[in-house]
Amino acid sequence: MQSEDEIYKKLHREIDERMPIGFPAHESGLELEILKLLFTPEEAEIAIHLSALPEPLDKIYKRVKKHGISISKEKLEDLLNNLSDKGAIQGGGSVFDKKHNRRRYRLAQWAIGIFEYQLGKITKEFAELAKNYSLDVFYEEFHKKNTISQMRTIPVEKSLSLDYNVSTYENIQDIIMNKVDRIAILNCVCREERDVLEEPCKLSSMRRCCVMFNDAAERRINDGLGVEVSKEEIFDILKKYQKEGFVLQPENTQNPSFMCVCCGCCCGVLTMAKQFPKPSEYYSSNFYAQSNPELCNGCEVCVKRCQMEAVKIENNHAVVNLDRCIGCGNCVPTCGMKAMTLHKKRKSFVPPKSHGKMYVKIMMKKRGFLGTLKMVGKIITGRKV
Repeated sequence: MQSEDEIYKKLHREIDERMPIGFPAHESGLELEILKLLFTPEEAEIAIHLSALPEPLDKIYKRVKKHGISISKEKLEDLLNNLSDKGAIQGGGSVFDKKHNRRRYRLAQWAIGIFEYQLGKITKEFAELAKNYSLDVFYEEFHKKNTISQMRTIPVEKSLSLDYNVSTYENIQDIIMNKVDRIAILNCVCREERDVLEEPCKLSSMRRCCVMFNDAAERRINDGLGVEVSKEEIFDILKKYQKEGFVLQPENTQNPSFMCVCCGCCCGVLTMAKQFPKPSEYYSSNFYAQSNPELCNGCEVCVKRCQMEAVKIENNHAVVNLDRCIGCGNCVPTCGMKAMTLHKKRKSFVPPKSHGKMYVKIMMKKRGFLGTLKMVGKIITGRKV
């Protein structure tokens, strides 16, 4: 019989190895402490048998019975639904089988996943574990060179120049006008974590800084976490975000399901990236800022606006550290001397077309050619992936 620690260690390995974004071990075992907060030993033992792909209850029931776990189908369904409600796994929502009108279930990765699903439920104990885990070890898993990122940075509207063509997927107004039917805004889970830790955001008092689009918006509206807004309303809200100095980070696809509105003190994505000497190497961004020393008067507004600490004053004018600049454009519209401008990189990154294609690319990079072939074989034969 397995001990409780063995069960949690096995669940950790399942999440780490099977999901597109891993769940690396911390030298102090913080990942196990997180799992113990989210899963009872019984729930963890069941979750070990979930796949990285969504599956119906019947299929999961056959698997757990095959592995000698004594549980009724009704109790298994209640257990899986409870885990989904706790945000420990995915069940329903984006993995709901509309064709057969049934819920499906799968493992969830730490981020984007389990952490974000804790919105409205974060305790101080969880917040402390999550912050330390992410900044100690997870940042190297979330941000990797030469691979597809889950999120990308796009410039704020007023920083874009008319001197060059900007692709639709680089302009948030174009995305909303052409790709979006329904919009919801909800509280930011990162700021909720910091509020619980009594480390409130230094940039802004705004908390509804998570924007969901289309099906994702509908789910958040239905579960009561999101407030629906019109396109006209979101454009007004975007102006407020820009005034505050937030960084716009949509999902790294041409048709994003969400957009994070981030600061450098609370946002997990930015705070993790800032730990690298050269954060720009880990970012999907097609722009960079540059200051004209002949126009700059050294007012330091851009220094205060930059959430990546990429701008400093040297010899009474602003200098942009391109190793830290992620092309958000926040320094441009508030430069009274018009010294700061945004430039497009010579080599542009074109994001995947959809959510699914993005994660397929991430998984292929993680598993390699042979690993991907094995995974495809399992999918074809209906085995656990």
